[in-house]
Amino acid sequence: MKEDIIIVANSPGELSAMVKPVVDELAKETNKRIFLILTPCQYNSGRELEFAKTLKGIEAIVTADQYKKWAFMNKPPRGLTFAKKGAVIYLGGDLAHAMIVARKLHYPAFAYVQDRVGWKKAYQKFFVPDQQVFDKFKKQLSAKKLEIVGNLMVDSVNSLGKWSPEDKVVTFMPGSRHWEIDYMTPFYKEVINMLRSEDPAIKFQLVSSPFIKATPISGVKTVSFDDIANSELVVTIPGTNTAKIAARGIPMLVVFPLNNPEVIPLDGLADILCRVPVAGPAFKRWLAKTINKKTKFFALPNQKAGKEVAPEMRGELEPLGVAMKALELLRDKPRRVKMSAALSAAMGEPGGAKRLVEKINAAL
Repeated sequence: MKEDIIIVANSPGELSAMVKPVVDELAKETNKRIFLILTPCQYNSGRELEFAKTLKGIEAIVTADQYKKWAFMNKPPRGLTFAKKGAVIYLGGDLAHAMIVARKLHYPAFAYVQDRVGWKKAYQKFFVPDQQVFDKFKKQLSAKKLEIVGNLMVDSVNSLGKWSPEDKVVTFMPGSRHWEIDYMTPFYKEVINMLRSEDPAIKFQLVSSPFIKATPISGVKTVSFDDIANSELVVTIPGTNTAKIAARGIPMLVVFPLNNPEVIPLDGLADILCRVPVAGPAFKRWLAKTINKKTKFFALPNQKAGKEVAPEMRGELEPLGVAMKALELLRDKPRRVKMSAALSAAMGEPGGAKRLVEKINAAL
């Protein structure tokens, strides 16, 4: 008898770093049909459906618009029928969406979480990547509802090359959303020009996301994330990418310029307040500074290690300062070698996707 596994997720980081390894693992089982539901999200790139279609093993994809009609107007996706037996797996977005789908299909719901839990009664089990996250949630959930499986982000890059640097190769990662690329490309261009003036021998690379193409920079080679193992150093913004870089053991400098925080989208009520003319932008600048001050680390491997393994530069930044920090790291090979080992250790070993699927199979 076929069993249907419904995966619920939305943004670029979740699809590439969590959905892909779980789909790869589920696709090995002949008695499973895999469905992916893309839920509404203000952080979407607009290319999620296109990327999802490249994942092998998915039976069908429900778009965000189709999901909204199903969830709020009770209009199921046309042409789709689901098995009597199955499960819903939350891999990102709002936990309410996976709960809604599970109730409509009368399937048990499972969630893989790192930052928050919610709708606790609706989920049969919450899976977490490591002991640190387990300890964070153990007071909110009973022991039978919480289980460590490993880090899916490590699985997502397990087949890619580990750090194998070429002399004086520096890679820049501007992000996978329009606002990130528009915000970071001019900043990176200035950093690159300053590095080039300090050392003309440096070779530069710019990563283009499968979701949104990077804006080209003159004299800079455009590459995919798969091809960055040759970097002596990666300069990147915070996000899922920091976990994937770390899992490959590639030294990085994490930069988070808050020179113009008005361009950064926010969630819920905060986003509505920030749209108020005059007062909104001022509130957003204050909020950005407050969050920056209260957040110990933005890079995921630093959060997991509990210390600054990869250096972070945050707040109002000058390109010259970032260029000088990158140059400092380039000239300190022992530090980068040590950072590489510490980054890999912080992210842990692969195998999370396999364990997650095994746990769901046992539950079914």
